Amino acid sequence: MTGDATFHVDLRGVVDLLSHHLYSSPRVYLRELLQNAVDAVTARTEEEPGAPRRVRITPADVSPDGLLHVDDSGIGLDETGIRDVLATIGASTKRDALGLARDSFLGQFGIGLLSCFLVTDEIRVATRRAGTDETWLWVGRDDGTYRVGRAPEGRAEPGTDVALRPRGSAAELLSARVVRSLALTFGRHLPLDVTVALPDGPVEVAGRRFPWEEEDPAARREAGLALGEQVVGSRPLDVVDLSDAEAGLRGQAFVLPHAGGPRAAHRLYAKRMLVGESVPDLLPDWAFFVRAVADTERLGLTASREALHDDDLLDETRARLGRQLKRWLLRMVRTDRARSEEFFRVHHLAAKAAATTDDDMLDVVAEVLPWETTVGTMSLAQFSELHHVITHVDSVDAYQQVAAIARAEDIAVLNAGYAYDQALLRRWVDRRPGLDSRRLAPEELADRFSVPSEADERAFEPLLDVARSVLSRSGSVPVARSFRPSSLQAVLLVGRDAHLERDRRDVAASADGPWADALETLAAPSAEPRFVLNVENPAVRRLVEGADAGLQQVAVEALYAHALLSGRHPLTPFDSALVARALPALIDRAIERGPS
Repeated sequence: MTGDATFHVDLRGVVDLLSHHLYSSPRVYLRELLQNAVDAVTARTEEEPGAPRRVRITPADVSPDGLLHVDDSGIGLDETGIRDVLATIGASTKRDALGLARDSFLGQFGIGLLSCFLVTDEIRVATRRAGTDETWLWVGRDDGTYRVGRAPEGRAEPGTDVALRPRGSAAELLSARVVRSLALTFGRHLPLDVTVALPDGPVEVAGRRFPWEEEDPAARREAGLALGEQVVGSRPLDVVDLSDAEAGLRGQAFVLPHAGGPRAAHRLYAKRMLVGESVPDLLPDWAFFVRAVADTERLGLTASREALHDDDLLDETRARLGRQLKRWLLRMVRTDRARSEEFFRVHHLAAKAAATTDDDMLDVVAEVLPWETTVGTMSLAQFSELHHVITHVDSVDAYQQVAAIARAEDIAVLNAGYAYDQALLRRWVDRRPGLDSRRLAPEELADRFSVPSEADERAFEPLLDVARSVLSRSGSVPVARSFRPSSLQAVLLVGRDAHLERDRRDVAASADGPWADALETLAAPSAEPRFVLNVENPAVRRLVEGADAGLQQVAVEALYAHALLSGRHPLTPFDSALVARALPALIDRAIERGPS
């Protein structure tokens, strides 16, 4: 085996990879230059507390030499620093030498500088190290070559000037109009003097306060609501202060006045420099009812500094911020009923989603959100106080089938057919000793109905024969029973097994050979839907006693169609055809009979 060898690196390829594929947009070049300038200024003021803290940006179309200049009063570099920092991609020598590995600095000068190759072919760095008199010039090109030498003109004071010549279509990005906008976007909250030279004079772009830095609570809230309106597009329902000492984070969350998407993204600053407008993962997934703006001192960023680094600190910070949002929600529920009702009207799905995994949110949802029941609208907590066995149905269609009958029979049934309801009900019951739940299948109600007397059975048999003939292709079994309310002529009860059996029949009808035989063995004869005619209904009794077979057929079709629609059952092709003809046929029959 031969000895170890060293990788051969295509430097042009590395530069292209870092400058064109690491960053999401060429606009980040100015953010990277600003970050480097801020780092250098911070390093110098830590050594010289009275040193100036300024950055001067001169756009290419304003500068006499046609280059964009970013000039800072920072610590600068000497010849050794230039070779260690700017000539070695990925090395940490410079960061250690200048102290840029410490928490008070934003980034990595060497890597960030490469973003400039998104807009230029050549980067010129003129720099003078604090405490020295020499000014050095480093010129790097996008082919990976560079040169270092004494600058033709020395700097009057320590600091660094980075100059870029616009490349082709990138010229607009180095113009005064765009540079001013980018400087404001990225640096408006930086704590130093940043100006952009414009044709009519320099403009200050930094030094703005965050809303949460207002000491007066009322002023802080109003400033937050104003910022929130910019962030979400309309005035938020509320603003929530956020803070986390471990992450050095402060910010505000804005409660959306409309339903949010499943994944929220937030505006994030790192040491007051904008990271991004749509940074995910800062808050728990369930908190998609808010959008946040925050500034962090210690959360880690990815190499491009456009997203958060996924690590333990981020996980812990996200959990702590989530607890702050829950405390706000609980406080609002207990102290401001009008606002909480407005919140849940808009964000009930978000709250329910959070409650499927979080006990505190489950308690809030169970106490506050209204549930549909056959004994009136009430919260889950109220219903479980009245009924220690929670009888429920698991679909809205099933609730439509049973609601009227359950009310008449004094059966308390809860509609758990909406999103997350089943999971919430299970968790609620599991956390409360002595509480239980039972799913009510619609077909069970037929077993609660009274069997008619022998005389009624004989009287209804001809009508049932007509119904069997009419509904033979529907798969439904007609029966006669007594039930309340007597005003209800008929009901179609289709349980979960019946729905599965209908699906099996539909698939079997289109299959052949062994598959058809296999599906036939899976048939569930007891799963047929039941079409129940109400013996107690006066109209149904008149149909039995005084109608001819033709009228009975038309009436059965109309009653079946009504039961299908009122129960919100899915329609088969047979059902759809029957519904389409039932009412016109009944009208025609009534016209034929004429006035009585």
